[in-house]
Parts: sequence; C-alpha cells; structure tokens
Amino acid sequence: MKVGGMISKFRKSTVITVSPDHAKETCQLIVTELPEFYHLSTITGVDDDPSITLYYHFWQGGDFLSVKTGVPKTNPVIPSLIDVLPSAILYEAEVKDLLGVIFQGNPLMDRRLLLPDNYPLEAPPPLRKEADPEKIRKMMELE
Repeated sequence: MKVGGMISKFRKSTVITVSPDHAKETCQLIVTELPEFYHLSTITGVDDDPSITLYYHFWQGGDFLSVKTGVPKTNPVIPSLIDVLPSAILYEAEVKDLLGVIFQGNPLMDRRLLLPDNYPLEAPPPLRKEADPEKIRKMMELE
C-alpha cells in the first residue's frame, strides 16, 4: 500500500474484546505470554454513547494487537496499567483529559496533561459527544 510516498505493509491486526474487569489482566497476559508485543503504542478512546470504548494498542513490526473494552460514561473508571506497563502513564492521562476516563492508580489523574488550566471543571471533556465547543469557549471567556 502506498501512503504519502512510503510503502507500508501490515500483516495482521487482531482485536480482543474484554470486560473492563479483565482489561488489565489481558494486557498483562499479552506482555508476559506474547513478549513480541511488549510495546504499548497508545491507548485510544471513543465516545460510543452511553459508554467510552477504550483500545489498548500493542505493536510489533507490522502486526497489531488491540485490547478493546468499555466503561460507562456515568462512571468511567478502570484500573491503570502503569504497574504492568509504565509507558501507559501518559496515554492514560491523555484519555482522562479528553474523555474523562479515570485510571485508578495513575498519579496523573489529579492534574491536566493536555487541557489548559482554565478549562471549566463543569464542562464535559472535549471529545465527549455532549461537549459543545461554542459553550466551552464562552465559559473560558474566549468569545
């Protein structure tokens, strides 16, 4: 496949869907039982109202392995992976800022990573479907 002047070959992409109670355990198994997938490349989140879907993406060469889970928007809490994969610390903080998911055990949950200090506490996280950019800009006194 030719993309932007580069040739990329992707061999395989696999998604494992688990309950939020088993996400950390599944990621731990991947790291210990499939050591070729030791690299957590990112965590992404999607507002799939009424839940937030999380994808933990592992990469090795041209192969991708993702763990998919979801947390309810009414209580978006899930255990942190940082004791299993220390590299998850910033990915989790990013998802917290943008979608409001709390990763229990991550020390960055009490501060902001990406959002400005004046982002209103009462405003929904910016990537949530209910976030209204115009209202948020007014709350931040940008308009």
